[in-house]
Amino acid sequence: MSRSSRWRLALIGLLAGPEATAITAAVQRAFDARRRAEERLRSFVADASHELRTPLATMHGWIDLYVQGGLRDPDELDHAMERMQAEVDRMRLLVEELALLAHLDGARPLDREPVDVVALAGEVVDDARVVSADRTITLRGVAEAVVDGDGPRIQQVLRNLVGNAVQHTPPGTPVTVTVGSRDGEVLVTVRDEGDGIAPEHLPHLFERFYRADPSRSRDTGGTSGLGLAIVEAIVTAHGGTAGVTSTPGQGTTVRVTFPAAVSPAGPHRARGRARPA
Repeated sequence: MSRSSRWRLALIGLLAGPEATAITAAVQRAFDARRRAEERLRSFVADASHELRTPLATMHGWIDLYVQGGLRDPDELDHAMERMQAEVDRMRLLVEELALLAHLDGARPLDREPVDVVALAGEVVDDARVVSADRTITLRGVAEAVVDGDGPRIQQVLRNLVGNAVQHTPPGTPVTVTVGSRDGEVLVTVRDEGDGIAPEHLPHLFERFYRADPSRSRDTGGTSGLGLAIVEAIVTAHGGTAGVTSTPGQGTTVRVTFPAAVSPAGPHRARGRARPA
């Protein structure tokens, strides 16, 4: 028997054994993963197109009204320009959020340095207290919690979480931000005492463009539905986790974790020192 014949027989034996099952399963998993990625991409593009279509249609309506001579009064024209400016701002924000998600999806490296999450949270809480003076917004927890991460991105996570808590609860609802440290992780929780979220929505809250309350659309001044998706993407890029718990009538708590810095923060520590209340 020739050498080539022996190789063919060996290959047939290999493909007929348990190795063939393992190879087939691995190939199938690869195809399934690719199919799911393509489905997510198609869904993402469709959702993004839908989000952009609404402000574009609004702007087109105001422009068409002007062309037809329906905005002769200076006050009406000023109002139209204000509305179009608002839609431009919404589109700009959406494009920036989409660009950030694309950046994170591409696994591009973050700008890492030692940053104090307590200091970042203090700045976010101070800003929120100014914007929402009718609320009690409290910062609690440890005096310092240092992570090796991208300071502006981590602060964006905190702004999104506090912003969500303020936006999706009735005026005057207290919000508490707690920063802690345990088992080599920095834990941040943002809790509100609002109406809570129904259980069926909880598994989907970090999905892109998902809104637990459909009435909070861009038409009524709602967000793009990307805030929590950005939170999860940034946290995951840092090697952390994100989760949410909620009970209707008792409020909502969002928790994110970041790996704690191995060594104490050096001269690149985040600016400012915020002391928990």
